[in-house]
Amino acid sequence: MKEAAETRSELMEKNRLEGLTDGIFGFAMTLLVASMILPRDAVATGSSSAALLSLLPEFYHYIIGFFVLAAFWMGHHEQLRKIHHIDQNFILLNIISLFFVTLVPFSTSFIGDYDSDVLATSLFMFNLMVLGLLFSFQWYYAARNHRLIPTDLPEYYIRKRMAHGLLVPVISFVGIIICVMGFKDSTMIYLASPLVEYVVNHSILAKIPGSED
Repeated sequence: MKEAAETRSELMEKNRLEGLTDGIFGFAMTLLVASMILPRDAVATGSSSAALLSLLPEFYHYIIGFFVLAAFWMGHHEQLRKIHHIDQNFILLNIISLFFVTLVPFSTSFIGDYDSDVLATSLFMFNLMVLGLLFSFQWYYAARNHRLIPTDLPEYYIRKRMAHGLLVPVISFVGIIICVMGFKDSTMIYLASPLVEYVVNHSILAKIPGSED
């Protein structure tokens, strides 16, 4: 009975963490649209087309922020699906990660207001890089010596999840370097994410036995 009670407690704690994470991701993804505020000078002209065109930089970064957050949420969901229980360290790592999730609407709004600015662009990509690294470290912590995951979970799957988790951090790091070097549209590097994921899946992970699952 004691073991069953402990199991119920772990599952309840995991469900509460999932609920908190889903709520913060949903709120952050919704709040992203608040970054698209019409400039006063565009409104003053009285031209709806001019006002719409003035929102293009904000809308572009809104799309990046929204879908990157969506990718992080799906990855986090996949993590917790494989984790059979959590501990206090994992909860702490998750809370720290959620802090950076809540910063994404701010960094998205900042880069929208200062489009092509080195500081604003670097801050936006740094935010996504740190967020991705934290979620990857969560998985590393959970999977290390099968600490929080089933012992029969295949090694190839553990590596696959880690590789996927590091995609955005690596892309963000390269983007920051390109930005500092003076390339104005460095955030376009995120458009390469599907291609990079394809290469990872078919060139690296395909060599691991059983990775086709």
